[in-house]
Amino acid sequence: MFKKNKALKKSLLALTFIVTGCNSILPAPTKYEPPVNSTNISKIRLMGNPLYPSIDQKDSTGKFVGGFIVEHNRFLNLGFGTTVDIGLPKIQRNDYSGKYFETVIKADTETLVDYWKPNCRVSLKFMPKKDSVYEVRYSDTDKTGYCVLYIRAVVLDKTNSIYVEEIIK
Repeated sequence: MFKKNKALKKSLLALTFIVTGCNSILPAPTKYEPPVNSTNISKIRLMGNPLYPSIDQKDSTGKFVGGFIVEHNRFLNLGFGTTVDIGLPKIQRNDYSGKYFETVIKADTETLVDYWKPNCRVSLKFMPKKDSVYEVRYSDTDKTGYCVLYIRAVVLDKTNSIYVEEIIK
């Protein structure tokens, strides 16, 4: 009987923890909400599986707010997300056959892009300019041996009438 009571106590403790404690230990992941009805915007394309990236931007109090670009479950995410294409210009030599996610972000607001992959987490901050387009690429296979994010502005080469990458200064 003692063993049954011990098992019952453990079960009740686990159930209590799940019901009350997981909210503080495993809070529900937030989802990034793009600005609506704003003229002060930039656009961004996040290359790769849409399940992994998140976008946070500083609010008026100086705190980063935002979240993952696709909805996440607190415990397990089985889906991989789908491509979301809002018609941003594409760089001629880049491959867009894989998944990517395009959205709008507030311009002139410090922005943090995070890429959470099971074996790596990497972040970068930048200040998007009004009416600009950006492309973010993740790599864990480049020569550095580390996972990295690359961000480039997508600009029109007027001489050749094609879109090209430009390093952000």
